[in-house]
Amino acid sequence: MKKAFIDQIILGFLLFTSLIGLGATISDNMQARDKYYNLKKITDNSVLTLAKYYLNVNEDTTMAEDINYDMLEETKLGNEIKDKITYTWDFVSEPNSVTASIADYKEDTFWLRFLNLDSFNLKSSSQASITIIDTNLPTSPYSAGIAPFAINDRNFSIGDNIDMNYSITADWAYADKDTFYPIITNCDCDCSFILSNKFDFSDLGFDVDSCNESSSACTTHGESEFRDYTKDIVNIYNSEQSINFENGKTDTPICLIGTYLGNSNSTWTTQINHLSSGIYDIIGSNGNNLPLEMDIITLDSNALANGIVRVNISASDINKGGNSGYITLNTQIVSTKSKEVELVY
Repeated sequence: MKKAFIDQIILGFLLFTSLIGLGATISDNMQARDKYYNLKKITDNSVLTLAKYYLNVNEDTTMAEDINYDMLEETKLGNEIKDKITYTWDFVSEPNSVTASIADYKEDTFWLRFLNLDSFNLKSSSQASITIIDTNLPTSPYSAGIAPFAINDRNFSIGDNIDMNYSITADWAYADKDTFYPIITNCDCDCSFILSNKFDFSDLGFDVDSCNESSSACTTHGESEFRDYTKDIVNIYNSEQSINFENGKTDTPICLIGTYLGNSNSTWTTQINHLSSGIYDIIGSNGNNLPLEMDIITLDSNALANGIVRVNISASDINKGGNSGYITLNTQIVSTKSKEVELVY
């Protein structure tokens, strides 16, 4: 009887100890699991922040990472792992993506250390894809890649056919709806509108002191500048430079080439010759790259860039016949494209 009683006590003690140990290890495991989920939340939010900043604010991966670094500092865990997280950008694969990874985070244990398990090694990785989608709209405030041309805004509809005829900026008129004009991006003037003394900017709410032909930052150089522009047309088209016109602003200065075109420094014949060469660089010398699609900047009634319209160029008609020369692009309005950020699960 006495031995049986002692056995029951020992059994009860062992059972009690086992339950305590089981509960303790469950507690450590739950703690580790919760920490993993918190780390995963950090990497998820990081890739979304990085991708959206890159798409919608500035196409600068370093700046995007710096912004995310500052955000991580706002939380205790984020501040702890801000120097442990690594980023991988992939602009080669389709779709493009960005990955955030935490390779080795140690979560200390309390009970399991008595079983020689001092910590859990936790890992977390998240990826956001950047995919191109159709907006089913002819115009958009955003472009992931523009051509260096502009056309006056109007009520565009998908399927509209427009024979776009080249004209110099000096002859700009908002009523000309089938005319395209030359533009340059990253112009060295702090203005996102046209370089020209033809227009009165006084009532547009801009600081125009640095936006006139006499300013060194906005000086034009006649034929040489136009020649440089036409040589760069294909590079601008292929660079897929991001432009965001929301709230009337652009990510980079955009300027219509100014009124010096067509004067003694750059005759009409010279422009047609240079511009046709630049256009051929895109469409092919015999139009062999056609059809192709491109985003063209739209201008409002004040000659301000206000968005993009997407066109499909099916053919071109280029005549280098001296002063009677012309350039016509046969286009049809198509759906604009947009880049969408999605978390990859």
